[in-house]
Amino acid sequence: MKFLFTLFFSLLINFSFSQKKISGEFSEINKNDYSFLDPKIKTNKIILLGEQSHGDGATFDEKVELIKYLHEKQNYNMIVFESGLYDQYKAYEEYSKKKTLISIFDQSILDIWSDTKSFQNLLSYIDQRAKQKDTIKILGFDNQEGLLFSNHYMNDLIKLLENRKIEIPKNSLTRIEKAFVYRDLANIASNKKDSLELYQDYDLILNSLQKINNPTFHEKIITQVFASKISDAGFDIMQLQKQKIAVQNPRDEQMAKNLIFLSQMYPNQKMICWGASYHFSKNINETEYTEVTEDYLQQQSKLELKSTGFTDYIPGSGAKLLEGALPMGGILKNYFKDQIYSIAFSSYEGKYGLVEGKILPIISPPKNSIEEQLVAEGHYKTFVEFDKKDTNSFYCSAFGNIPIKAKWNSIFDGILFVKKSYQPETRTFEKERLSENQKDVFILTGKIHDSKNSRAIANSDISILKTNKSILANKDGLFRLVIEKEDFDKKIVTAAFGYISDTISVQKLIDSNRQNIKIRLKQFYFNGINLDEVVVNSNLKALSAEEILAKVQNNLALNYYTEPYNQTFYYRNEIIKKDEIISHDESVIATYNASGMKGINNPDEKMFGEILQTREVVKNLSKNKFSGINTFAFLFDRDLILSKSNVLYKPGSYTLKKEGIVIYNDQKVYKISFNNNSPDTYSTGYGYPAPKKSSGFLYIDTQTFAVLKYEHCVAREAFEIKNQADKTAQMNHKIIITYKLTEGKYYIKYLYVIDKSIITSTKDNSFLYDTYNVSNLMSNEIKTVNIQKINRPLLKINLNNTVDENLEYWKTNSFILPDEKIIFDGCN
Repeated sequence: MKFLFTLFFSLLINFSFSQKKISGEFSEINKNDYSFLDPKIKTNKIILLGEQSHGDGATFDEKVELIKYLHEKQNYNMIVFESGLYDQYKAYEEYSKKKTLISIFDQSILDIWSDTKSFQNLLSYIDQRAKQKDTIKILGFDNQEGLLFSNHYMNDLIKLLENRKIEIPKNSLTRIEKAFVYRDLANIASNKKDSLELYQDYDLILNSLQKINNPTFHEKIITQVFASKISDAGFDIMQLQKQKIAVQNPRDEQMAKNLIFLSQMYPNQKMICWGASYHFSKNINETEYTEVTEDYLQQQSKLELKSTGFTDYIPGSGAKLLEGALPMGGILKNYFKDQIYSIAFSSYEGKYGLVEGKILPIISPPKNSIEEQLVAEGHYKTFVEFDKKDTNSFYCSAFGNIPIKAKWNSIFDGILFVKKSYQPETRTFEKERLSENQKDVFILTGKIHDSKNSRAIANSDISILKTNKSILANKDGLFRLVIEKEDFDKKIVTAAFGYISDTISVQKLIDSNRQNIKIRLKQFYFNGINLDEVVVNSNLKALSAEEILAKVQNNLALNYYTEPYNQTFYYRNEIIKKDEIISHDESVIATYNASGMKGINNPDEKMFGEILQTREVVKNLSKNKFSGINTFAFLFDRDLILSKSNVLYKPGSYTLKKEGIVIYNDQKVYKISFNNNSPDTYSTGYGYPAPKKSSGFLYIDTQTFAVLKYEHCVAREAFEIKNQADKTAQMNHKIIITYKLTEGKYYIKYLYVIDKSIITSTKDNSFLYDTYNVSNLMSNEIKTVNIQKINRPLLKINLNNTVDENLEYWKTNSFILPDEKIIFDGCN
């Protein structure tokens, strides 16, 4: 009886499968042999390689091997990523002209791919083929752009307009830059006048570009990117206005247009497209939403909540996820007809997750799904070309690893199944050998006072003469200086705002065994001379604040070092919540600035670094990308010289006032106050939530017009905390930066940023608590000769990078003594 029951049950299972068994041509994949594709794609111009999520390592690895095959066997010479159209154009232009290395694509391609070993494997392959005169182009079809666009597109656009003698008002170009680069769109979305002006600018410039006779290849690209960014900005505006948008239809439509444009620009080239399976799908209306899918969405939501502490899925909302959707794949199919071939990917088991992100398990697919059938039949790595005549619907996890019922043969041409998925493996960087010798040292501690009243002098500069080494005293005038044996014959100079500098011989301190000293500085007096009346201009006319700032701008290249250099920084980050330090990290980081002290929109594009030493004084178990070492790269976005989002480069947004002439480090300086008339990302560097106030001071040398000190306070609009609906946050920021003169040029000396969050109750606006994120950056050493080129971008400083704490090092090295209390004056 038991045997008969088992037999009956087996027959029942086989019968159920036979009723809805996936039909098509099955091809096993062994040793990266994809020759089964040859007859299927013989006449195709474009192959679309999807991915079920952006965190499936097995899919990434398989794509890379498939790309190698298609290039070598089928002459596919272009890879087009779901990344910025301009970003990839600019990167390939620089790479093909040998102006940069293949690593430029690490900046242009989204880091969900570029941070993986899979992508680095692909780059190495492309670089090796290039050396054999076998060119593979990397391009992009997305209208969402990144670093290269931010730093270079407006320059390319303006140069094109100038070359073609097309006159565009400066205000129009500024509005375009705000919309395209800084994404300052809140006023556009809510103000009819601002919106009308922007769209008039769009029409003026786009019409002018499209009327160019015999446009060059470069001009065609710049024009297409302009149209593409109009679409991107428009999509953002629609979201700000809370318009109903079907999935990402505006973006999909523009991505399709961009890909069609590229096919026209390269009419004889075959393309491989790399992106999300959703974007590459067609006939999305052939999907069915069922209770099975809803159940899986809720299971995944619970896993996300457990893994990350947050989920944005609302039970039942899945029914409308694909409502009205029109992915780019449908548009491309209508245009290219049979010249396009689309492949989805899926897995049965394993894990997935963005590189270096949280990992989620693949939930076992439902009975009779495509994945379940393939595993039941013993498939491990298989390509299935769907039978176009099959009218059955099946569950498949090609979208987000969630099973959805659909007629998949009408959505993709085939599916490449890899049984077990895994999180993408993180790329590694070849570490530079950076010397860090601290043998034979003399450790000097001390306190700096005012000689007249014994008051502590905060943040004085203590430097070793004729070297690039210096530190700052803390707010209580305390300091600790480690002097290496090679500097025992030097002198120590102490300087402070409004005081006469003091000099001490290192050797005398060693001979007298004075390891703890008190330094008393005398205030600087002008013997009754009214500093406001000092004349520094040859026309015997006092300069206005605007004229002084103009001279600063004109003298930037004279005052600041504009060639590549190395600079080593001491870095500290603290998080203080409810008056308790919940995180405290300290590091010593060697950096390489590839372009020098020059202003660009994203300074980290040209900056690289390696961690030499690091330690966690207070361990924070709930760190995120805005805490600890992860904040290091973003500090340079606050710098006055390196970043363009400030009063120096955007003076038109500010009211300037000359406050007089004061003394700073024994030098006469202009003190200029500034107040922002139209605070936004463009002029402050702070985006959503929008800034509502920004103001500060500049201290400018009266002889060279170099900025020696910069203070800036920014207050932002309140916003509801995304995963804590009962709480509202309002953020304020205080920035202090000073610059040091080394061998005739200025560099960052000290950078101090406080990010203060005031948390209140959403219900009644009552105060709950304050949170401070405090970062200190202090220059230790600068090298302009025999510089070491570092290849790790600052944004990747912590990516797959473990540095063990060196207890002995920290016993003899402490660069900034801890402050007892955060001072946040002047920013309320």
